This record gives sequence, C-alpha cells and structure tokens, in this order.
Amino acid sequence: MSLDVLFLGKLFPREKEQEIKSKMKTGMQDAANALQWNIIDGFEENDFGTMKIINYLPVDAYPNGYTDKFIEGFTFQHTEKYKADDINVKCCNIFGIKRFINNLYFRKYIKKWAKQENGKKKVILSYTANSMFLGLVKLAKKYNKNITAGCIIADIPEFATARDVTGLKKLYHSYQVKKCASLYGIVDRFVLLTEQMAEKLKITSPHIVVEGIATTDEAVVNETISDTLKNDRYILYSGTLNYKFGIGTLLEAFEKTEDKNLKLVICGFGEAEEIIKEKNDPRIVFLGRVDRAEVLALQRKATVLVNPRQNNEEFTKYSFPSKNLEYLSSGVPLVAYKLDGIPDEYDEYICYPADNSAEALSQEIMKICSLTEDERNALGKKAKYFVFENKNKVKQAQRIIEFIK
Repeated sequence: MSLDVLFLGKLFPREKEQEIKSKMKTGMQDAANALQWNIIDGFEENDFGTMKIINYLPVDAYPNGYTDKFIEGFTFQHTEKYKADDINVKCCNIFGIKRFINNLYFRKYIKKWAKQENGKKKVILSYTANSMFLGLVKLAKKYNKNITAGCIIADIPEFATARDVTGLKKLYHSYQVKKCASLYGIVDRFVLLTEQMAEKLKITSPHIVVEGIATTDEAVVNETISDTLKNDRYILYSGTLNYKFGIGTLLEAFEKTEDKNLKLVICGFGEAEEIIKEKNDPRIVFLGRVDRAEVLALQRKATVLVNPRQNNEEFTKYSFPSKNLEYLSSGVPLVAYKLDGIPDEYDEYICYPADNSAEALSQEIMKICSLTEDERNALGKKAKYFVFENKNKVKQAQRIIEFIK
C-alpha cells in the first residue's frame, strides 16, 4: 500500500542552513538535524509513496538565541522526485511567547493535508515527543480518523533539558512532560532509540527500536583539516561539552596519558569550554564550533575516537548516542563506555573500558593507540562495514515503513 506521509520536523532546510547558522547565537542541533534528514532521505530511496514536510525551525528564542523576532515562512523541496512543496512555517520567536502561540500557525496546514484524499494510506509522523506536535497529530486525526499517527522519540522529555533549570522554566518543563504523556494515547506507532524507552514512557501502542542511522554519505565530508593536525596522532571528541556527557572524565583520562606526541582534539560548545581553554597542556587542541563537514574529516583522520558518556545516570538507559553511529561510520576505532541503551550486537565493534572510571577510559584509549596502524585500520573497517551494511538510511527507513504499513 502506498503511503502519503506528513512529516512534522524540527530541521534546517538545506538551502537555508548557512543563513540560519549566521543568525544563531547558540549552537546548532546537528545530531537531531542529521537524524531527521537521514530518515527523510531513506524514505525517498524506498518506494513508499509521497512525503510532505511541515517544519518548525529549531532555533533558540530572540534575543539571546537568534537574531530574528519572527521566523519567516517559506517553501522548500526535500526531494527531486516530485514537487513536494515542503513548508517552513512562519512563527513568533520571542522569548516567553513562542512556546504558547506557535501551534496556531500550523493548524491550517494540518487541516488541509488531513482532509485531502488521494487514495493513499495517510500517515502523520512527528519527530520526537513534543507537546505541540502531538497536539497537531491529535488535530489531524480529528479531521480524518483513518490517519495513522507515528512518533519518533529521540529524547525522553523528562531528560531533554538541563538539570539546573529552576523557577518558571522548571515549572514549564514539568508541565510539558505531563502534557506529552497525556497525548501518547493518540499515537498508533512509536519509533524509539532504545527498548527501555517504552517502559519509561508507559507506551502501550506497538513500537520499533531504530537506534540511529549510520553516516554513509561521503559527499558531506570535507577532506581538508587544519595544517596543525595533518601529521599528528590525536584522540578526537566532537559534540556537546557538558559534564553530564563526560567531557570532564575525558579530560581527566587524558591527563593520565604519558605520550607527549599524542594530542586531544576537542570540537563543540557547552558549559566546559572555559575549563578546556584554561588547561595548561599544549597537547590539548580546542577548535570550538566546527562545521559538520570538517568534523567528519577530523574523525576520519583521527587515531582513536572517544565518547566519554558514562553509564552512571538513569538517562543512559534511554539513550543511544548518535555520536556512536557517526564515529563507527568513520572507519576509526571507537572507545566508549557500554551504556544500558546500547544493544549487545555492537559489543564487538566498540572498544569498552573495563569499568566506569577515568582510569579505565585512559587505559583503553592507550591500548588502541598502541596498536599498529594496520591493526587499528582493521578494527575501524570492521565496525564501518557493520553499520554501513545494517544501519544505513535505506534499511532503517525501510524498517520504519514496513512497521507503519
């Protein structure tokens, strides 16, 4: 049966990405953006039917997060196969207001799509557990009870904000978590990153686990990297520099290494930036925010890649870091802790520290660095082949399509 899919997304339209970046005062949500585009591109490479995107630009509020008070509305095309007429919806972006009124801008597009009959099975697919999107899903089903509703949950709402949020922000976040929970009943099919998510969210509708999608598009890689790193052996971490994701543990682990010719290269932004800059170690190279194409190039030139997220908090049960799949796609060995949310099928492709300590992380990093180049290449290529074969966008999207059908 052919599908007519409406994708409710929070992504960066490709033709506007550079313009959006130039207006942002805070960081890009690169991982979420990449996952959505991989799902969309994977759908299009399968013979599934047609898709239309209704998009909510995922930028922080004016004035501290973005230069514009209002987000412009425009159309864009996600595919060359057919005229998709994707829509980036015009929205208010003013702090304290945007969260309460922007769903109104979406309603006319949802109503129009829901009422259109074209002989195909209509599916509305919401990216992540978002109360506004789930409310719009409920609205679509009000206009057409035959619509199948799907929700891709990449983050548990409870853990989707900083732990130190207080006051009105904390109250609002608690309200949103409860609001999402009250709307799960309208969803017919869930796509989750880990099996444990279903129990945590008390999901009773059918679900499928799709932990992520491998980065197989070599066209996005910029093969040129900084001249200061071309001939160096280096450990690489690229991502959010928040302590809950293990950046402090990585710095501690690197301090325990004695190889004076090995560098630690860090790309990203977050609360640990100043601490990294203050480190009195010439071996640490902090690059800050780096374009995604250059990050992928840095990954492919590294000696070893590290994800220092420790298995010491509840949220790790509900997390399969997209960084792990991106790293495994590079052909370079990955050192990472075994999180509860990582399926056992990955065990022979990730180099796990012996325990949850910085000492064990340091020892595993040095173990991989001490291998010959041929041995490291063999490790990396084995992992790359596994994710390219089994976790590519075409196969993962095909699983979602068949599950929805």
